[in-house]
Order: sequence, then C-alpha cells, then structure tokens
Amino acid sequence: MNNSKLKIGEQIKKFRIRKGLTQNDLAKKIGLTEKQISKIETGVHYPMFENFVKIMDVLGVQLKDFDCSLDTKASNVIINNIVKTLNKASDVELKYYSAIIKQLEKMFSDIRKSK
Repeated sequence: MNNSKLKIGEQIKKFRIRKGLTQNDLAKKIGLTEKQISKIETGVHYPMFENFVKIMDVLGVQLKDFDCSLDTKASNVIINNIVKTLNKASDVELKYYSAIIKQLEKMFSDIRKSK
C-alpha cells in the first residue's frame, strides 16, 4: 500500500471524526458511497481532485491543514488525476479550477515567505 495514500486517508478520517461525521454522512454530502470514503481513508485510493476539494469544503479544512509530503510516484498519480479531471471539465468548471489553483499558489507563497 502506498504510504502517501494512507497518510492522506488517515488525515481525512481525523478531520471527519473531528467534525462529528460518519463515513456515510461524508459520502452523502459529497456524492460518493460509504465504501468509496472507506477506501480513501484506508489508503486504497486517492480521492479524485474534485472530490478532494469537496471533502475539504465539507470538513472545513484547507490544503495547508494536511501534511502532504508525498513521494515522486504518489505525486505523479495525483498530477495524472488532476489532468484527467481538467480534461473532462467544462469551460465554467475550468474557470473554477483556475481560481482554486490561484488561491493555492498564493497560500503556498505565503507559507514559503513565513518560513
């Protein structure tokens, strides 16, 4: 099992429990099944980009709240998932993704400056 998948899944589980939600509650709020949430939390699967954004929104967390030190293989999987999502996106969705990426760039820039 990929250690990065497990690390992200464990953090999602921690945030979910802190929010007082069951796996089923979270699944319903973001349009997944309880089984899919279980696979994410146990490190079987990474969440797809759009689902990760929904998870963060429902749980009230931001990317900076995650400890996301990833190995190269894991990073490539995530990049490929993002590219697949962007390739399927409509023009309107692309505008939202672009806005999210700009916010993330600013956040990481601020974090680098504060170090």
